[in-house]
Amino acid sequence: MAIKAVGFDLFGTLVDAEADWEDCVRSMCGHLRDRGYEFSDDDFISCYRAAAVEHRKARREELREVNNRVWVADALSRMSFEVEASSPHVVSAVERYFSPWRLTVAPDAHEVLERLHGKFKIALVSNFTDSAYLHRCLEALGLEEFFDGVIVSDSVGWRKPHPAIFETFLELTGATADEAIFIGDDPVSDIKGAKNLGIKAVLLAKPGHAGSQEGETEVRPDHVVSSLTEFGEMLLADSI
Repeated sequence: MAIKAVGFDLFGTLVDAEADWEDCVRSMCGHLRDRGYEFSDDDFISCYRAAAVEHRKARREELREVNNRVWVADALSRMSFEVEASSPHVVSAVERYFSPWRLTVAPDAHEVLERLHGKFKIALVSNFTDSAYLHRCLEALGLEEFFDGVIVSDSVGWRKPHPAIFETFLELTGATADEAIFIGDDPVSDIKGAKNLGIKAVLLAKPGHAGSQEGETEVRPDHVVSSLTEFGEMLLADSI
């Protein structure tokens, strides 16, 4: 059956991100102190790390996702600050967390998306803890215009490879599983997740790039490509 919908992973596929975790957390520390919260960097880092370990364990074992604001509020509560995840101070602290991030768009991403745009329903499906930041990134990088929909795990409540996030992809694009294809760099989150729902899956294995692999899987991709350009050419040639 002809392909109608194309799903893309974001980080490691269309965009690479670099950041030092401690720099990001220290950026939050200064921001929160400027708003009246009194604590040392070391105390906050310790509490935030403990909160992160707990939430990462839950998402690893259950594939549940929560917004990064919950992590920050959890860290503050461990220091006896009563604050909701929806607090403007927490929201702005999360924005500050991402300020040290350095993002690089894959060199062929714009060209490939432009060639596919209008010929297929195109959706982004990303494991990420803050939808608002992700949308700002897409807009700043000139990518958002190419997508018919953007699906982020913190909005869905589930991370890839959970079927719910791939079901959302099919619902958004109006495609059946055999009319859809997904490309990503992670054999578990992207390939296993898509294949478990009957969606064709393409593994992006860039030369010299280890990918964001979360583990080994017995599920094999339908195709392996070394670039987005190769993937786009396969789609346009109807050779998937």
